Amino acid sequence: MSRRHRWWVLTVMTCASSMIAIDALVVLVALPTIQRNLDASATGLQWIITAYLLSFACMSAIGGRVGDDLGHERTFRLGTLLFVAASLAAGLAQTEAWLIAARTVQGAGAALLRPASQVIIVKEFPAGERGQAMGISSSVSTLFYGMAPLIGGVLTTAVSWRAIFFVNPPLGIAAVALARLLLTDAPARREPVDWASAPLLIGGLVCLVLPLTQAHHWGWSSAAVISLFATAAVLLTLLVMRGRRVSHPLLHLELFGRREFGVGTAVISTVRFAFVGFAVFGVVWLQDVVGMSPFEAGLAVLPLTLPTVVCAPLGGRLYDRLGPRVPLGIGTGLCVGALLGAAVALHRQEYAWLLAFYTAMGIGMGLSVSPAWTTALGGTAPRMRGRAAGVTQTAREISAALGLAVMGAVVSHVQGGRLGGILRLDGRVPSGRLEAVEHSVGKAVAATQQGSRLPAGLPADLLPALKGAVTTAVSAAFYVGAAVLLAAALTVFTLPGKADSAAAGREPDGDAA
Repeated sequence: MSRRHRWWVLTVMTCASSMIAIDALVVLVALPTIQRNLDASATGLQWIITAYLLSFACMSAIGGRVGDDLGHERTFRLGTLLFVAASLAAGLAQTEAWLIAARTVQGAGAALLRPASQVIIVKEFPAGERGQAMGISSSVSTLFYGMAPLIGGVLTTAVSWRAIFFVNPPLGIAAVALARLLLTDAPARREPVDWASAPLLIGGLVCLVLPLTQAHHWGWSSAAVISLFATAAVLLTLLVMRGRRVSHPLLHLELFGRREFGVGTAVISTVRFAFVGFAVFGVVWLQDVVGMSPFEAGLAVLPLTLPTVVCAPLGGRLYDRLGPRVPLGIGTGLCVGALLGAAVALHRQEYAWLLAFYTAMGIGMGLSVSPAWTTALGGTAPRMRGRAAGVTQTAREISAALGLAVMGAVVSHVQGGRLGGILRLDGRVPSGRLEAVEHSVGKAVAATQQGSRLPAGLPADLLPALKGAVTTAVSAAFYVGAAVLLAAALTVFTLPGKADSAAAGREPDGDAA
């Protein structure tokens, strides 16, 4: 296989992966416009994002398994076409339910496309170039993921919120056409799969994420939240038990018996967990406290991702030369430090203090994510790579959904408690208007900057305290993200050094996982 051919394949896989990275958060700044246009509820707006992330997470393991059986080249094309069709449906949506359904199908298409593209890259590049190739792919995808709010803001302002979905079809169709020219279909394999486990996986993940998303409205002690958590525990336990009994499980959890796979997947997942919360609630804080517009907030988040473009290929090269321990250790350490530093700096309520920590997080992600993928997949037997990529992708995307849900729950709980205390102590605003006050902080900040009247019933002298409550809540979420990521960062030091890593990176034989 010529070097030029390999890099053309990498370009196509990276472009397709970038589409799905953009669509995770591209709707973020368009949500107010969508709400007005479709008369959507507040809960419906949250599900426009969550439906995509959750569908992606639930279907990724299935997508990886389909790739192993059908062939990763065919699965890539199938997933891309499904993603394109769902994007068209989303752009044409006339109701909230229609849009949420289309976003769910988008997630399923991404779950077929993404694991297949990762395996194709590993297959096309020799061991000595995989780190660099994965680094380039990761850097571009992460860049577009971070730019998604800005892209969404520009398209929504200049054209329409529907344009954020209509940009996908031409890109997807071009990727399918080029993949058909560049790749030779591997022969399909028909191996038995325990598809009966699929409802356990999907049901368990939905029942885990749904109460985290809705607990602020339903109450943590409500029967709905408690019963959903209990159902999730039962379904996921049954999934693990069934996977140990059947000969061809849907999820090959034995892959975690390999230290490299387990650590690589843990790093990928926890970085994703922390990054989603850092990006989403950073944008919220910049608008509600600093007073930036959606477009300005999208620009302000770019330092969180731009450094990844430079540092992800560097992380791949460090992996190729030094093994996984050095780039993963430095990268995850920077990410943890950035989250902790940002949590402290937020209380100054100035963007300049946040800028340095956004940059550090971007560098840390660049150094760690592509080596983590290469570590997880590089030593896996070729015939198991689709399953391994599917398991890792499932962990990654459920971590994204959990990051949004858990850090969102922290923000809601801390913010609600702080704001409630402020209103009770002040006495001028009825406690029954707490939810309205929560939604009005950003509007009040914007009105103050514009010299306009504050939202009805909100005293101007309370605004500094209300901004402080929002800041404390977002800061608490960043501490949670740092703690989760630190737990995974410590496992990096169990990985082999350079010499041992080179031996582990050789292609396994036979069916070994």
